[in-house]
Amino acid sequence: MAEPILPPELNPRGPGFAAAPKPPKQGASGRGGRGWRRPLGITALVLAVVVLAASGVLYTRYLHYDHNLTKAAGVLKPGGAKASDGAENVLLVGSDSREGAGDQFAQAGKGQEQVIGQRSDTVILAHLAKGHQKATLVSLPRDSWITIPAYTDSKGVAHPAHQDKLNAAFSLGGPSLLVSTVQNLTGIHIDHYVEIDFAGFQHMVNALGGVDVCLTKPAHDVMTGINLTAGQHHLNGTEALAFVRQRYGLALGDIDRIKRQQQFLGAMMRKVESAGTLANPLKLNAFIDALTKSVTVDSGTSAADLGKLALKLKGLSTGNVILTTLPLSGFGKENGADVDVVDQAKATALFSSLMNDAAAGAPASSGAPQSSGPTVAPNSVHVKVFNGAGVQGLAARASSDLSKLGFVIDGTPSNRGSGATTTVIEYNPTQKAAANTLAAAIPGSSLKENDQLGTDLELVLGSSYNGTGVGASNPSSSAADEGGTTAANASCTA
Repeated sequence: MAEPILPPELNPRGPGFAAAPKPPKQGASGRGGRGWRRPLGITALVLAVVVLAASGVLYTRYLHYDHNLTKAAGVLKPGGAKASDGAENVLLVGSDSREGAGDQFAQAGKGQEQVIGQRSDTVILAHLAKGHQKATLVSLPRDSWITIPAYTDSKGVAHPAHQDKLNAAFSLGGPSLLVSTVQNLTGIHIDHYVEIDFAGFQHMVNALGGVDVCLTKPAHDVMTGINLTAGQHHLNGTEALAFVRQRYGLALGDIDRIKRQQQFLGAMMRKVESAGTLANPLKLNAFIDALTKSVTVDSGTSAADLGKLALKLKGLSTGNVILTTLPLSGFGKENGADVDVVDQAKATALFSSLMNDAAAGAPASSGAPQSSGPTVAPNSVHVKVFNGAGVQGLAARASSDLSKLGFVIDGTPSNRGSGATTTVIEYNPTQKAAANTLAAAIPGSSLKENDQLGTDLELVLGSSYNGTGVGASNPSSSAADEGGTTAANASCTA
């Protein structure tokens, strides 16, 4: 294998060489992380890259990391709108090559061949905006009912385009068919492909020394083996994998699991950008080594590409990484299987914004009424906060979150029953604009008219409350305006 050529700005022998940047001081913003295989979320690309840029390890270990990478030929396909100059689109995939492990295999359609033991359990489209100061990561639910383009299988048999679950694409035709399917779904061209498996994810978490997560209620699932109490937990690789893979026992199954993956992704990114990681050469090297040994990339991506991208991402912090989900209109049945129904209008709007290089966020919907977006100033919105989940301290935390965004909290937060999972905003019909503004600040919340109320909104918190989006304080300018959360504020989850 020919050794990759370092770009001038990374080559210690080249004219453009600059000294390795110093690790950021405590409290300084870092940059992206990764996460995919369910959590495996911010791409190895962004994560490695970010990490590589922050360390002098880049120059002495560069070739070693490149040789670690597994390259897959023929993955990238023509199709979809190219990113604007300077922007890039990366498809992040978490693959499961083990039989069983708590999930069913994607079922091949009639007359189609299934690649036994190969599935894409997590698919994320990462859009890195022009200038690389913002990134949007869109989780694509594995059960989304979509069109899989025509393809030819490994035996040379041609198959026509057909409807199926998203994760069937990987099972039927591997990475290349998955790329074609996502381009067909989103209309966006994929520039890079990054895939990681179970073992690789665990190695990376362990290399970081574990990751901290927060649960609003206990998590138990015999399928994955997860058994955690409510509260804060420090997870090693094995525990983290169980945490992000749990599907059974969650109210909305795969959709709730995506929220959990996004939470873990945010926690992982914060751990990577912390001074404790960036300033520790041994920990940093162990993490990058585990990462590059664990991923498969398209044949056109090298460690040199990761290094060049790293330099471009110096200004990217977790607060500028939007975590969102393909909009859904509800759930349905197709060929006897449960599927997620894509909200075509909202999906088109989301992907159009990315094509135009605008940061966006659109939380998944279970069919409940959704906000049309913020339309009034938060300081004109009066809210009474109630804890409907029975989770200790939840109402007080939400009150604090909303106060920071400028909302006016009336009265003292109090309890209203227990066991609620969905966060509901009740409002008098005359206060619809205020309700939309509040809903835009709380990803996943739903609206409910109540003509018995006055001018105050009543916020009844469910256990799914996971903090506020950062855009409510300025409806016209924030990257999280549409309801997506960020890697910086992805906190507790169900």
